[in-house]
Amino acid sequence: MSIRYKFVPIYDNLNEEGEKVTGFYPKVVSRGTIGKERMFDDISRGSSSLRAELARSWMLMADYIEEKLEDGYDVCLDDFCTFGVSAKYRRVDRKNEIRAESISVKGMHVRVSKAINQKLKRARFEREPEK
Repeated sequence: MSIRYKFVPIYDNLNEEGEKVTGFYPKVVSRGTIGKERMFDDISRGSSSLRAELARSWMLMADYIEEKLEDGYDVCLDDFCTFGVSAKYRRVDRKNEIRAESISVKGMHVRVSKAINQKLKRARFEREPEK
């Protein structure tokens, strides 16, 4: 299997009319989204006991990762990715202008491991058929 792409035009809203950048760039086209239920089905290959074990392991890992993120840790799944939390705040000029109550969680970030990045660099691409 390969990663599909299509060409989309470059829209340049920053430059004046005579200096606009033109052309096309390749955009990855998703074949869809695979959720955890399908992932469990695909990995277990019909084994209901393995599927149940995968679902239980997933639940335990998700709970553990959430707990450790709430405790201020980054969670590194070796050779896969690292999860971390980012903060939402307002800009201040002096450090004593903001208290912990004024900071909230903006979201979670995921940094892909070098090993996964290296494997993905070997992926093949194929142009999506025109419709």
